[in-house]
Amino acid sequence: MNQRSDAAAAPERRGTPRLRTVYRVARILAAGDQGLARVHNISDGGLMLSTALILGPGDPVQVDLSESCTLTGKVAWSSEGRCGIEFDAPIDSAAILKQLYEERHAVDWRPLRLTHSMALHVSSALGSQVVMLRDISQAGMKVAHDGRFTPGLPVKLLLGPDLERRGVVRWTKTGLAGIFLTDILSVEELGSLLAI
Repeated sequence: MNQRSDAAAAPERRGTPRLRTVYRVARILAAGDQGLARVHNISDGGLMLSTALILGPGDPVQVDLSESCTLTGKVAWSSEGRCGIEFDAPIDSAAILKQLYEERHAVDWRPLRLTHSMALHVSSALGSQVVMLRDISQAGMKVAHDGRFTPGLPVKLLLGPDLERRGVVRWTKTGLAGIFLTDILSVEELGSLLAI
């Protein structure tokens, strides 16, 4: 019997109502990897998400809904890129969704970042060079460079064999630079840092 059939035949385990979210992006840390995922729904006892990470029942998971909202739990079930997470302790899901809404509409809101160190090839008017990625989000990244980047410099970044993006240097400071991507990265493209 396949996993989907097992899930369909399993008795309902939810003891609390689910609140719908519209594909909220979350950062997942599990199984020695991290990536972005989409939260489909949330309740006081758990949530369901789509993820590129390979997870199985019982795996411990950290789910960051924002930089200030971290939930922990274990995988209750997984099937075809989706999984259910049972929280280690009950939460007030309505209060958390309200908090996330307020954070998202704050002036200083920033997308979730994935911390990762890897070499990237960058092309610009300065030529080609290798920089070191420090962190990455759907909209940008921080890199360590040779000190020649200046704000406003257009760049082309090679993130993987088939993953290229254009961007613009927004700021520089002591060998670090913030790059704004002109074409954002999808949740799926950042679904597993080990896969980049």
